[in-house]
Parts: sequence; C-alpha cells; structure tokens
Amino acid sequence: MTYQCLVLGGNWQLAPHREQLKTDPHEVPVPGLVDCAQPPISWQEHDFIWYKTSFECPQIAQNQHVFLQLEQVQFGAQVWLNGQLIGEDIPCYTSQWYDLTTHLNDNNQNILLVRVGQKHTLPEHSAVGNDQEKLAWIPGIWGEVKLHIYGAGRIPWMRIIPDINTGKIHVTTEIEKLSDKTSNFQLQLRIREKSSGRYLAESRNADVTLQGAEIVESHFEIKIPDFQLWTLENPFLYDLEASLRHSAGTLSHKKSVPFGMRAFEIKDGHFYLNGERKVLLGSNIAFHRLLADKQRGNLPWDEAWIKRALVEIPKENNLFFFRIHIGHACNKWYDFADEHGILLEDEWAFWPSSGSKEQTELEFRAWIRENGHHPSIVIWNALNESSDAAITEEIIPRMKKLDPTRPWQHIDFNEDHPYIYSLGPVLNGNKFGYSRSIFELEKSETPSMVNEYKWWWLDYAGNPSQLTEMVAERWLGRQPSREQLLQHQVFLTRELGELWRRLDLDAIMPFVYLSAGEGATANWFFDPLEELKPKPVLQALKNTFSPLGLSIELWDRHFLAGEKRDLRLFLFNDSDQAETVHLQLFFDGHPENIIFEENFQLHRGEHKILPVAVPFPTRIGTYQLCAQLSDEQQQFIADSLKIVHVIASNRTPAGASFPTLAIADPDSEISDYLNAKKLPFVEFPAESENWETVLLVGEGVWKIEKRTREKLTKFVASGGTLIVQEPELGVTLEKHLRLLDDLKIKLEFREEKEMGGYDSYIFIEDPAHELWHGIAPEYLKLFNGALGGEIVSQHHVLPNRDFITHARCGLSLCIPAVMEVKYGKGRVLISRLQMRGRLLDTNSGKGLYERRFDPVAERYFHNLLRWSRGK
Repeated sequence: MTYQCLVLGGNWQLAPHREQLKTDPHEVPVPGLVDCAQPPISWQEHDFIWYKTSFECPQIAQNQHVFLQLEQVQFGAQVWLNGQLIGEDIPCYTSQWYDLTTHLNDNNQNILLVRVGQKHTLPEHSAVGNDQEKLAWIPGIWGEVKLHIYGAGRIPWMRIIPDINTGKIHVTTEIEKLSDKTSNFQLQLRIREKSSGRYLAESRNADVTLQGAEIVESHFEIKIPDFQLWTLENPFLYDLEASLRHSAGTLSHKKSVPFGMRAFEIKDGHFYLNGERKVLLGSNIAFHRLLADKQRGNLPWDEAWIKRALVEIPKENNLFFFRIHIGHACNKWYDFADEHGILLEDEWAFWPSSGSKEQTELEFRAWIRENGHHPSIVIWNALNESSDAAITEEIIPRMKKLDPTRPWQHIDFNEDHPYIYSLGPVLNGNKFGYSRSIFELEKSETPSMVNEYKWWWLDYAGNPSQLTEMVAERWLGRQPSREQLLQHQVFLTRELGELWRRLDLDAIMPFVYLSAGEGATANWFFDPLEELKPKPVLQALKNTFSPLGLSIELWDRHFLAGEKRDLRLFLFNDSDQAETVHLQLFFDGHPENIIFEENFQLHRGEHKILPVAVPFPTRIGTYQLCAQLSDEQQQFIADSLKIVHVIASNRTPAGASFPTLAIADPDSEISDYLNAKKLPFVEFPAESENWETVLLVGEGVWKIEKRTREKLTKFVASGGTLIVQEPELGVTLEKHLRLLDDLKIKLEFREEKEMGGYDSYIFIEDPAHELWHGIAPEYLKLFNGALGGEIVSQHHVLPNRDFITHARCGLSLCIPAVMEVKYGKGRVLISRLQMRGRLLDTNSGKGLYERRFDPVAERYFHNLLRWSRGK
C-alpha cells in the first residue's frame, strides 16, 4: 500500500465533558473554534472542551505507520483513540503530531477524541504569548486535521532556497525511518509548475540507508530551465515533489511543497525584492483578535471570504504588504498570499513574550520549518513592542541558520510605531512611544518600517473605540459626529501616508486593516463583517499608496491674500516600470487657473522633488491646494490636498481700542513688534503707574520682585488687567510662580513619553468672545512654522485660584490653553497660545519647521489688547 493522506474535516461532535459526547453532543466545524458549536455552548465556563469524530482507516500493512497531524489547535491538546490516551502537547500555532499506529481498528470505525483547554490551563513554559487588547481567547481546533499513512519512512521537512541569479534551488530534505530495523530508501525530487502540473526538472535518485530509528539529511541542487520569477504582478508558483520509496519499491511518502523563485533582502539600508528596491505599502491583520470578533463565525476559514479580505480588496486599494500581527494565522491564508502576490511579515504572538526559552525555541523552529517555503512571507518578527534578550541574542541567530533567506525584525532592522497626529503631537522631534523621531526615521541606516501609526480606530458603526475616545476630542472637539470621525480618519490617512513617502521610508503600514470590529483597535469595515464593506479610509489609502503618487510639502495653513510662497512637490514612481505623468497644481474649485503644469518621465523607483512658487488667492476664504497626477490620456491617477486659509491683513490697533500698556518682555520680540507698528508702551516696571494693562511675557513673568509684585497686586485688585503670555517658556522641570500676593501659578513640564505632547489644535469655549474676534474655530488648528505647527507647549500651567477656561486642548481636552482669573475688580489672563516668532514678517524662518509670520497669531495678539480694555 502506498502513502495516503486523509483530511478529517467537516462537523465534529463537541461537549464540555467527555461523558456528554455520548448523550448530549453539540456539532462544531473543523477547522473552527468552539464558539461555532450548534447548539451554542457556554465554553467560557469550562476549563476543557472535548471534540469527537470517527473515521475508517484502510488496512495497515506491517511496515506502515499512521500519524495524526493537528495543524493548529489551541490551547493545548490531549488525544485519545479508541479509548486509549495517545498523548498531549501544547503548541498553538504549529502542528502537533501523534503516532496512532498501534491503537487503530483496521477496517473498522475508529473513535478519535481531542480535548482542548482554555488558555489558563497551559503550563507556565508555554510560548502561547500575550495580547492585552484581545477580547477573548477562544479554544478550538482551528487548523486542518490530517491522517498520514506512511510506509517505513517519511520526509518530515524540506527546505527550499531559491537562487534567482542561477535559476537553481538548493534543497535540504530530512528522511526519518519509522522503525528500529535497518531500511534502504530511494529519494527523488521533481519540480513542476503548480498551475499546469507540467514537470520541468528532477534530481538524481538518492539512495539512503538508515540504521535504527534516526533522521538523516540529504542535499540537492536543481536547476529550473527558463524559470519565472515570483512577483506581485505574476506570483508564479512551482511544486517541489519528493518521493520516498522503500527498497521494495513501495511509495513510503510523497510530499509536495509549493515555492516561488523570489529573493528578498536588505541592501543599502532598503528592502529589495528580486533585485529591485521595494517600498512596502500595506497594513496589519490581527488575525487572532479577529477570531474574537462576535461576527466572525466561520469566515476566517471560508476561501471566498479569505480571498476577498486578503487579496481582492487590498489590491483594489494599492495594499500588498501585511504584518500578521500577534500570532501566526490560519495556514490557508499564507497559501492565498502565495497564489495571489501578497507580501507578509509574520509575527509571533509575543506582546510580551511568555514561557521558557526551551519551549520558545522548539516552537520557533517548528514555525520556520513549516512556513519557510512560502514566498509571501518575507520577514519574520518575534516580538511586538517588547524585548527579550534570550530571543534576540540566542534563539533568532539559530533561526537565521535554519532560514538564511529572510530578515528578522529586531535583528536586521527595527520597527517603529509613531502614533503622532493622534495619541501624540502632530510631529515628533524626539523619541515618542515606540518610535524614533521623524528625523531619525528619515536618516536611518537600516530600513525604516512604520508598521503601526494613526491612532484613530472606529467601530463597525463608525464610532470611536474605547482607545480613540480621548484622542478624538483632541482633534475634533466635543461630541464629534460620525461623519467627522470618518472624514478625519481619511485626513490622517492621507496626511501621514504622504509624510512617510516624503521621508522615503521603506515600509508604511497604518493600523489596522483587519481585527475585531468591536475591539480596542477595530478594523476598516462597516458591519456586517461577512460583507466586507470598506470604510472611506481604504479609498484614501488607494490614493495615498498609488504606485504613481505625489505629495505637497506644506504644514502652514494661514496665508495673506495674494501672498507668494515657495513649496516643494514630491513625485513617486514605485511601480515596476518607467511612466509618463501629467502634473497640475491649482486651488480646488478653480482648475482653470493652473499654477503649475508639466509632463514628467519618471524612471522605475524614482522619487522626484520639484520646487514650485505658489501665488495664493487674492480673495479671502478657505481653499484646498490641489496637486493632481494624470496619465497620458488625462485619466486621474492620484492627488494631494492641503488646507489653506487665506486671511486679510490685520489692521494695527489704534486710538480708543488700544490700552495704555506696560510690558516685561526679556526677548524683546513683542517690544520690537510694537515699535514696528508704532504702538506706544512702557517697560514694566516703570516709574509711572498710569497703566491699563500689564503684559508679562515668558521669562519676564519670573522676574517680579516683591515690591513690584505688591504694586502689581494693587493694580489688578483696583481694576487693572494683567496678561501673562506663555509663562511656561523655558521651564524644564517644575516651577511655582507667585504672580500676585495671593495668586500662584504652577508650571510643570509634562514627562509624556507615550501619549500627549505639545498641542497644535485649540478649541474655544465661546466663539463670540472678544478674544476670538475674526478668528474662525478652524484657524486654531496649526499655527505657521515650528515642528507640527505647535501652539501650546507640553506643560501643565495651573493657577491656585478658580478660573474661567476660554480655550482648551489635549487628550480629552483636559489642558486649559487660555484662562481668566477674576481678582478683586480686575482680572488676570493666562495665555498659552504661542506667538513667538509669528508676529514679525521680517523674522520669518525659511526652514520647513522654523517659526514664521502667522496672521492668526497676530490677530489673536490684537484681540488680547482690545479685550484688556473691557471691564
């Protein structure tokens, strides 16, 4: 009898207790999870769940052996056959093997029981891993179950290393003898096209003699004539077919492993696919979080659904690379990626690591051995946002010997998770959370991979997830509408995706394409999950990740009517061939008024930077500056949009609107501004005390002597106005400032390394208040210049008396940005909105992140002065 493989799929019986399998069983599909049982079972209430099926096995000859393979089962398995305990094991992501040979009923029904456990029943040394955002750890047999009938030996493993330079494959095979007797085997390898079945090449026959129960390796080199590369556009697959025959000529084992002729490597600090640089554009699939989705059902095992989710929708939207996040997925997903040209980073379920070093290495070895043939897998990743010296310094170096063809994250390069413009500030100039600064990312000597960013997760209905609620208010204000939330997700997708492409990063992967829709990070689909209805974010990615793409480099939003500004346009050709594109630059609604127009020939892989002088509109209003690419037939390819507010020049305050002003301004910037505008003021303190308003700026606040403070206290208590502008300037730790006799301000730098940071979006409490005259709410989103358009610094500024909040910012809008303290007959205004470097046009910086004139900052300053005259 020759080798056979039987798949034991379909519906199995299930029960929480072994005895119930006889009296009151449920039905459950295999592969699947226990929550798919019918009728439903309260699986959470039981430490163990029992599966049952039966099968007939062909008559087994004396030298044959029958092995059960559980491809993937969680959490731990105990196997019984015909009432006899066969064994138990704990791997959850790789195969478990059991020798059934001596317990079979030949030509009769065999009763197979598999007991699975809850996660907490696993022993401490288990490498199952951790995920604190996973909704539930549901047990079950989630991979295929196979019955292998071998002869006297088998081939446990074949390693295939393609060499696209020579057209050869280098093959390592293991041959295992399954009995104690000396046996002679003959091994032959043949290569065929997977799609046509046509045989192309074969190896010499290798004669192998095995003494006792042992495993030996054999090595082969086979050349494929006129081979085809495995590419994203043409994922051409071959099968390596190995036939192991016993000395009597009987086929003991026939093993077929698909593979592709492709090379993936790191060179010159970038990723290369088949010798060409490849910028990896995609997202993340949190497969095991998806398994906890209440709408999941048996969708992750439905081939039509897998193809739609993993292949069709991504390719429709220019995504081709995914990190399989926190846990190896169902094996079938990798087959689809191989067949349809999707690239994968495969990540173990360590956030952080768990178990013993020995068990981890055992399971890592099985992980690499079972999956190393997949051309779709191009990167291994052992740890998410965590470290483990035993893994990175000991285990992974040994795994690299097992698979020398793929880079490992943590060893060959580092991933970054820059949750800027969301949980963090607009841009980060220093390390923030699990990410280097944007400047370090741009200059990295190893590939820069941002495989998580955009902390903006919306549930199936488009509402913020639990982790997004405090973040949403920071950027949209109180109670944003569903439409605002969805559109801001689109905005962030475009804005940050373009930023990473301008910085020429190597892998760009916003989080998260597919996960549990009700979970902390949700996914990019509306319900029902079965229909995979994309949210608008995917259409935005289609534009942002267009192989022929573009981006306007512009962070400023406030411009004077008729102003001219030199900007840069970035053009990207990440396609596999040279392309001719037509570029236009105009303000939306006015495509007939073209600012710039030209055709460009872009070489394969070329990233081009174009300096462009842009004249801004002469009419006041809000616009979008639009750069648009089209092909030679004028068909739209992609665009880049930037918000622009065109604002009238501010009139200088004069006459009755301007208070008698005394200022303390150590840096003299406001003094210089007042002099330039020919506005009178006196230095504070001054001999004359005929003031209406005292303005203390930055470090000037700290230098009030006791005698001066007494005068200032009397002045405010009698009806005067004191304005304290950015008192936190220069504070690096904590400072307590006595402003008036019984008014103190606590100034404290916030040590926020993972969330928060400075603020660039400010929300006003009363738009009708005089402070905001002529300032639309949209104008308080990014001031011109400074990194990320910073408006309010990363400090706590809190007075010791009750105050009125006129504007706020920060996560959950918990940071007061403008505060008013009533004091006797007068008042104190604490203003944190940064006007530094933004009042005088002559001081405007030319660099991208240098402060420069901002008409909104100037208007706010004028409003401060006008307001100070009121009572």
